[in-house]
Amino acid sequence: ENTEHKILNVGPTEPWSVREKLCLASSVMRSGDQNWVSVSRAIKPFSETGRPPDWFSQKHCASKYSELLEATEAPK
Repeated sequence: ENTEHKILNVGPTEPWSVREKLCLASSVMRSGDQNWVSVSRAIKPFSETGRPPDWFSQKHCASKYSELLEATEAPK
């Protein structure tokens, strides 16, 4: 398992894999950024092995999504 993406993570939490972030983003595109119940339910099967059961909790999804938005909007 490569760990390159860990460098990009600034939060105190364990980094999400690129696949997890993509699942989150595409689920938000489908369900909208107000419907975390649906987003969370849709991506639960896609978590990496060894994740805690609440890894894709509504709260975790919402905070990760806003973190991703900030990362893309921040000037490089």
